[in-house]
Amino acid sequence: MLNILLNNKFFRLLFKGIASLHEWKVFGKVFLNIIVMSVILFILYLFPLGIFMAPFYSVTTNITKDIKVYNKIVGETTIRSIQTTINDLQKETLVTNFIGIRNYIDNKYYEQVGQIEMIRIAMITIENNLARNRGTGGANKYLVQARADVYADYEIPIFTSYDTRLKQAYNNLEQYIFQLKIDQSKSMINKDAVFIVNSDNLAEVIDKLKQQLQTNIMIKSSFFTDDDKFYRLKGNLITMHNFLQGIEVDFKSKMKDKSSYEENFIPLMEHIENAIMQNHIVILESLGHLSKLEKEVNIIAQKLGELRDKLKNG
Repeated sequence: MLNILLNNKFFRLLFKGIASLHEWKVFGKVFLNIIVMSVILFILYLFPLGIFMAPFYSVTTNITKDIKVYNKIVGETTIRSIQTTINDLQKETLVTNFIGIRNYIDNKYYEQVGQIEMIRIAMITIENNLARNRGTGGANKYLVQARADVYADYEIPIFTSYDTRLKQAYNNLEQYIFQLKIDQSKSMINKDAVFIVNSDNLAEVIDKLKQQLQTNIMIKSSFFTDDDKFYRLKGNLITMHNFLQGIEVDFKSKMKDKSSYEENFIPLMEHIENAIMQNHIVILESLGHLSKLEKEVNIIAQKLGELRDKLKNG
């Protein structure tokens, strides 16, 4: 291709004006060598380097932690709980794009997929149920963008970076919190950001969390995919635990009014924490590893349903 261009009179004059033909030939050879070396290094990365790197990106989570509480702005702790999950994902390094690593050990991959799934549910319920201004009929623009960021395809390795999209989502949530702060004293019709502490709205949120769990419980697995389902469910629960901690701060009084805090919410959180603690070196259904987690997740889904019904009916 380079020789064809150099034989063309126009391109010869153009190239000659920038550099000599000899220099262009040297450049072409060096550029071609760089491409060849890049392809070779990528192949080596896929195999065998990926095998040795995979264990360093495969450590899964088996503990729960308390999130920070914010009392000055209603709704801030709930939003911060999502930011906490996003922050944790970035600190431990996203492996969704790690072709050549997650292909060998994919436990962390499926745990992160489960976390991302539940972040998406949390975002869409906040946008549509907890933070939609019914007086103006609109959703907050920062929440709309944050939801679009987390709904991006996390497996595309080229042209997009999911890590970047998560950072954008985090920043948009930060803008929403700032808007909440400056809109506190405004009338409802003039607010650009609201957070509605309402039992019926919370019931809708709880129902969406329940549906996500039930969707993944229904996934059919085999000997080769039991571990995928196990860690995907755990990922769901990790994000849910953070999110529900935020909800606990902002909706505790409403849950008490509906007699659902001590009776339903506290036992629910205990079951989630116990389920997350389940961890094994190798997931073997012959030892009942997946079945035990599925049983616990089914109980959690049932308790979410009971909490939802209490919030709706009291």
